[in-house]
Amino acid sequence: MLNKLSRLLDEAGISLTDHQKNQLVAYVGMLDKWNKAYNLTSVRDPDAMLVRHILDSIVVAAIP
Repeated sequence: MLNKLSRLLDEAGISLTDHQKNQLVAYVGMLDKWNKAYNLTSVRDPDAMLVRHILDSIVVAAIP
């Protein structure tokens, strides 16, 4: 998942530190784990969570 995140960020022209990337991957892992128990989001696939919940937010935040 870390490789996919790095690739997506590169395609979007966004740079993050390795530590930040690892934190985001860990967050998606926790979101996936707890989503199974509490239905936190309708997105079930961790790769889709990476795009819909993480990348979409980062891209918008990067707009000046």
